[in-house]
Amino acid sequence: MIEVFAELVPDQPSRQGPPDRNRCDCDHGRVDRAVSRRWRWEVFRPYPRCRTQDRRRPNLETLTNGNEGDAARNHDAREVTMTAGKWLKTACNLCYINCGIEVLVNDGRLEKVRGDRSSPKSQGYLCNKASRIPYYAHHRDRLTSPLRRRADGGFDEIGWDVAIAEIAARLRDVVDQYGGKSIALYGGGGQGNHAGGAYGSGLLRALGSRSTFNALSQEKTGDFWVNGHMFGSQTCHTAEDVHHCDLLLVIGANPWIAHGFPNARDHLNQIRKDPARKLIVIDPRRTETAEMANLHLSVRPGADAFLLGALLATLVRSDRIDRAFIDEHTIGFPEVRQALLNIPVEAWAAAADIPVADIERCAAMIAAAKAMVVRVELGIQQGTNSTLNSYLEKLLIMLSGSFGRKGTNQLHSWLQPLWGNSPNQTFAPTGDVIIGGLLPPNIFPEAVLKDHPDRLRCAGSTVPTRPTPPQIPKPWSRRCARSTCAWSSTLR
Repeated sequence: MIEVFAELVPDQPSRQGPPDRNRCDCDHGRVDRAVSRRWRWEVFRPYPRCRTQDRRRPNLETLTNGNEGDAARNHDAREVTMTAGKWLKTACNLCYINCGIEVLVNDGRLEKVRGDRSSPKSQGYLCNKASRIPYYAHHRDRLTSPLRRRADGGFDEIGWDVAIAEIAARLRDVVDQYGGKSIALYGGGGQGNHAGGAYGSGLLRALGSRSTFNALSQEKTGDFWVNGHMFGSQTCHTAEDVHHCDLLLVIGANPWIAHGFPNARDHLNQIRKDPARKLIVIDPRRTETAEMANLHLSVRPGADAFLLGALLATLVRSDRIDRAFIDEHTIGFPEVRQALLNIPVEAWAAAADIPVADIERCAAMIAAAKAMVVRVELGIQQGTNSTLNSYLEKLLIMLSGSFGRKGTNQLHSWLQPLWGNSPNQTFAPTGDVIIGGLLPPNIFPEAVLKDHPDRLRCAGSTVPTRPTPPQIPKPWSRRCARSTCAWSSTLR
């Protein structure tokens, strides 16, 4: 379903820097040019020196170029390492891709991580995040037992049974006195602790509350809101079939570093080497991914909505849209078409600092593609006009008919949704809209301090996703002793 979202007039970004600079040439200065040259060279190496663990593990015998002695020594070295512990198969849970990995466990301690070649999905692929799991799992600053705060501000180590019993008693006192709605979860999930979100939400519902504050609500809820209106539910979420596309359009993302889809570097290299496949990158920076692109649109920071609007208007004016798909699968297109025709392309292109010729070239590449995938990330979801950006991005997918086919965007299925569907719901203490069942941490101070019968009196954190907002005054800790308590799985 396509809907008209008011007038497509994004906020004008501030103009800083020389107005006549050619951003497409991306003159980063001497230092940045050196970095850019290094990455250009590294991108095309068979196994880049920078983070080689981000690539599929090479075959030891192949790397020795037929030298049986070197191959034997390398093989023996691996055997010695493996005999010190046990390699176990599992899956990485640092992001939603869940690549297959193997971990070397020695006396209950993670010592090494490598890609699982037998995994049909990742086929031995390993990114830099997974390779660092042992470092963070056994970091010297990681807490391994509960800590109870003393009156002087210090902490005493206590046992888990004692900690759980004390937390349970305080939670029960708060529920009995103020009701379950006075309790909230701050955090839930995150790097290496996605399970905490599920368990934390289960506990919260058992206590009679659904108030959850986390970083996801400040990153993605604009996109969730758009999905709710376009697809019927805020839990509907688009995925990308990058593996089979012939055009990959990346907006506000750098998958060479951040990954974001399975075997990201492998597929980026495959697209680069295949003359029948193209890559377009929209990003103010000349990123590692942009270095590989057939077309890099170096948009002015904060002007993504102007660029996307001008691109959509160009597609509509030249009638390079999939009318058959639009007629069969959408409603409300005449109103959207008129709104796009009203866009002054030249003025919006100037606001985005992109030549009209480059926008027309981008439109031609989109029209020529048989299967286009649009890959977006926080670059357009946490900046100026973020909700409008998400709407225009979805319009680009729909108007080009790049939806629900092999090699295009589509709605993925869920084993368990990471967020909810909460249309037309508000958080009573502050009056803020609840999107995806989530609340942004920037309203947390008001939710605690506001004089409202349902204000928060107890907040639990399963993982510290963001620092405590500065609006929380120091006397809040004294208020905790009277009417508000805080608990954490690590009792910080």
